[in-house]
Amino acid sequence: MVDLTPLSAATAEDPYGYYERLALDAPFVFVGALNAWIAASAAAVETVLNNAAFRVRPVDDVVPSSMRGSALGELFAHMVRMTDGPLHAPRRHEVEQLLERVNVGAIASALPDLRSAPLDALMFAFPSRAIAVLLGIAPRDAEGIESHARALARAIAPGASPETVEPASSAVEALRAIFAKRFPNQQRRDGAIGLLFQAYDGTAGLIGNTLYHLALALPAITARIVQDAAALAGFVAEVARLDPPVHNTRRFAATEIAVEDALVRENESVLVLLAAANGDPAAAGRTFTFGAGAHACIAARLAITITSVAVKALVTTGADLAAIERNGFYPALNVRVPRLSYARLR
Repeated sequence: MVDLTPLSAATAEDPYGYYERLALDAPFVFVGALNAWIAASAAAVETVLNNAAFRVRPVDDVVPSSMRGSALGELFAHMVRMTDGPLHAPRRHEVEQLLERVNVGAIASALPDLRSAPLDALMFAFPSRAIAVLLGIAPRDAEGIESHARALARAIAPGASPETVEPASSAVEALRAIFAKRFPNQQRRDGAIGLLFQAYDGTAGLIGNTLYHLALALPAITARIVQDAAALAGFVAEVARLDPPVHNTRRFAATEIAVEDALVRENESVLVLLAAANGDPAAAGRTFTFGAGAHACIAARLAITITSVAVKALVTTGADLAAIERNGFYPALNVRVPRLSYARLR
């Protein structure tokens, strides 16, 4: 058995026993090999996420050096997800206003042709298209958005190479042009683009992991879940907790901060193991997948809705969920997106 690390665990076949041991035996420790603190218990994760002195970017490196001077760097500097301090609240409010006006009933119009498309199209393309349609883009114009969202996700992912910046910058320019008429204000335009980035890998993982766990259930149970909207949403929410699409995130100390019995020094980083906190018995069923505090995910409920629509649509096409197989995971340091085989159509 391969020894797991806090970063390799996200794409391991079954990392949850490892996470549980970390939460119990090493709730908050410094790991020299990663040059970072590891927050694994529910208490430690909650402390870090709710302390505004733990920022989403280092104070002296708000925009990664590889992105500076590019369209991607400009977008990164304005993204709610990457902003702290006095600018965070108004930018978050802007994005919340975008989501307040969406027509959730329009999500299904963004679905790809599930009879001819692979499951990857459902996992990756559909969330981007759905958000674009919800933000007022016509379904026919939303089809090409997925490739731009993918370029952004690859460039902003932990460990991304500098070579990803140029295609991501081109994607930013293309998306700004697409959203220009809908949102003349650039801040709102960039807020919309930020939503596409945040939904890309995370919602893909939620859809994929939900399909996998439904495939493991008895067909009669799966049928009952899928036909009941509340039951399906509840099932998706439990998958988000027990086999989450996002396993970790990072925070950076803006000053010295006490956590548990440790002292985190200024500029030190913390790898926040959301998946470990979810499985901590002390969490008592709480879900940390969508974060907490000021940076809690704005679109958590929307991700569950998009996933529910995707699953219901796949079943409606006649797909046999029991035939779905998981063949490992897409390479990543923080997200868990399964590689799924094609569904067998009846």
